[in-house]
Amino acid sequence: MVLFYNLVTFAMQENIAQRYAIKFCVKLNKSATETFASLTEAYGDATLSRTMVFKWHKAFKEGRENAEDGPRSGRPISSTNDQNVEVVRAVMAKDRRMSVRMIAGQTVNHTFYKDVLERLRKRVQRVRTDIADDWVLHHDNAPAHTALSIREFLAKKNIPVLPRPPYSPDPAPCDLYLFCKLKGLHFGTMENIQKVVPDELHTFTENDFRYCYDQGKKRWNHFVTS
Repeated sequence: MVLFYNLVTFAMQENIAQRYAIKFCVKLNKSATETFASLTEAYGDATLSRTMVFKWHKAFKEGRENAEDGPRSGRPISSTNDQNVEVVRAVMAKDRRMSVRMIAGQTVNHTFYKDVLERLRKRVQRVRTDIADDWVLHHDNAPAHTALSIREFLAKKNIPVLPRPPYSPDPAPCDLYLFCKLKGLHFGTMENIQKVVPDELHTFTENDFRYCYDQGKKRWNHFVTS
């Protein structure tokens, strides 16, 4: 978490640097589109989103001088807001192999998920040679999972996907087993979730996973029968 904090701090500083670059472009009478193109050329994947670039371009054009965020009232800075979204986005652009646990709260898009699948595929080939040629992927119908780029990737790598009824969490291992194990626990804060959930996962035995898998098969048989 210390490493993550340092990365986030660095990303925040870089975001502010980009805002000053936007301010400079405004002084040169560059349009928002031209400014975004210049930033993309300079910062690549770490560039602020187009929406944020246009937002700051407009603010500077209307006379704003300060490029840093003003004090916020209400919820603390750890809550989800445009600033934090951009920070996490910049961190991910720098290290796409960071764990989901380290960036809790980050929306998983199809680009991030494709990288996860590629690492999973390589690990199966390396660690589970017995199933390397005939394993089946089981995931839900989240937008990141059903995106065209993901379906094309799975088809290209010859990875079959277990069909799934829409809007039905029942056959998902997380829903049928993991969440039940955590039922009744009160976390209170995001930090507690980040600590408790991994600790609970580490208590799982081989029998726990076998039971979960068997329950999943029973539920799928029920779907097929229906």
